[in-house]
Amino acid sequence: MFSQYLATSAAKTSEPPKLPKSVIFATSGIGGCMGWAVIHPFNTIAVRMSLSSMSGKPFSLNAMVAEHGIMSVYDGLSAGLARQVFYATSRFGLFETFRDYAHEIRGKTDFASRVIIGATTGGIAAYLSCPMEVAVVRMS
Repeated sequence: MFSQYLATSAAKTSEPPKLPKSVIFATSGIGGCMGWAVIHPFNTIAVRMSLSSMSGKPFSLNAMVAEHGIMSVYDGLSAGLARQVFYATSRFGLFETFRDYAHEIRGKTDFASRVIIGATTGGIAAYLSCPMEVAVVRMS
């Protein structure tokens, strides 16, 4: 049934159907959260290594696991996921939105336009997610 729909819609136009903006924003946020769930333990270890070197103490992963348990590498995961909800969703979602808008205005989207749009939307996303980044460091 679905394959018939795709076959008939592909026969009518050569380009794939556009995704709604809500789907673009949602998949951006979900993808960011999935990536952060993998990266978060390494970020936690890096933050703790940095904090221990600032205080003049040697860092030991074995000592951290012995004292707090193996799941301590996931301390602050909720703040990290909240950051990704704001950062990844706004960065990728706004990029797609701004790029499509620029394409409508100019009729094309060249490399320089995409770089400028990427820098702008990345800055907006960083501004929105900055308070959550502080929470990630504090909770790690």
